[in-house]
Amino acid sequence: MLKSMFVAALAAGVLAAPIAATATTVTQLIHFDDASNGWKWYSDVDRNFLFDPTNLQSSTLCADSTNGGNGSCVIEGTQGVLPLMTRPTTGSTLQGSSNQAPDASGFGTFTLDSFYFLLTGNGTGAENAITVTGGTGTFPGSNVLHSYTFALGTNWDGLPLPDVTFYEGVNAGNLAGDLLKNTGYIASFGNLFAGITWMQFSAPSTAEVRLDCVVATFDGTTTQPASGFSNGCGGPTQVPEPGTLSLLALALLGLGFKGLRRST
Repeated sequence: MLKSMFVAALAAGVLAAPIAATATTVTQLIHFDDASNGWKWYSDVDRNFLFDPTNLQSSTLCADSTNGGNGSCVIEGTQGVLPLMTRPTTGSTLQGSSNQAPDASGFGTFTLDSFYFLLTGNGTGAENAITVTGGTGTFPGSNVLHSYTFALGTNWDGLPLPDVTFYEGVNAGNLAGDLLKNTGYIASFGNLFAGITWMQFSAPSTAEVRLDCVVATFDGTTTQPASGFSNGCGGPTQVPEPGTLSLLALALLGLGFKGLRRST
C-alpha cells in the first residue's frame, strides 16, 4: 500500500514538473474607471496593457462603473482615432498622462475576447461605426489577422463570429439584430484574435464611439477587480495555478517517503 503511494506520488511529481514551468493564464477586464480625464493614453494598474492614444472621460454612456458613480471610458469625439492596444513586455511606469509619452516597450501576445461599444454619432454605415483590426507582427499594422467593422444599421445575426449581443435593456444578452444608436453592445470574438501583439480600434470622428470594458486573455497575473458588467465583461477569471499540481505531488511524495521509512 505504502509502496503504491510512493510510486503514485513520484509519478505525479514527474508529470507535474514540466507543467509547473507554464505561466498562469488569466483573463483581465480593462475598465478604464481609474483613468483621469485628459489622459492621452492609458495603462491598467498592473501595467499589462497600453492604450495609446485615448480620449478618456466619465460618462453615463460608459459600460460600467467599478468604483461607484459614472464609469470612465474612451470617447471618440473629433480626434478621428481610437486606441492602439498592445501588451508591452516592459510596462509603463505610469498609468497615463496628459503631457508625457508612455515609456512602455516591446510587444507581448494576448487574445482579445470581447469589448463594449456604443455609437452615438451622426449618420449611418461608415459614418457611424467602429472598426477593430488585430495582427501578430512586431509593429502596429503588420501581419493583419482579422478586421471587423460594426456600423449603425448593420445586422450581425446569423453571421459567422464575432457574435454581437445586447448589453442594455430587457434583451440583455440576446443577439443584437440591427445595430441601433445609443444602445450598448458587446462584440465577442472567441479565438479569432488569439496570439495577437496589437489591436487597433478606429472610427470616424462622426461616430462618437464609447469604447469600454475590454476583455483580454494572456499569460501573466492581474489584480483587476470584478465588474457589474455581464455577458462577456464580467471581470477576471483566474485559471488555477499550474504549480498547484506540483505542490500536491511534492506533498504526496513526502508522505510516501515518511510511510516507507515507517514500514522499514
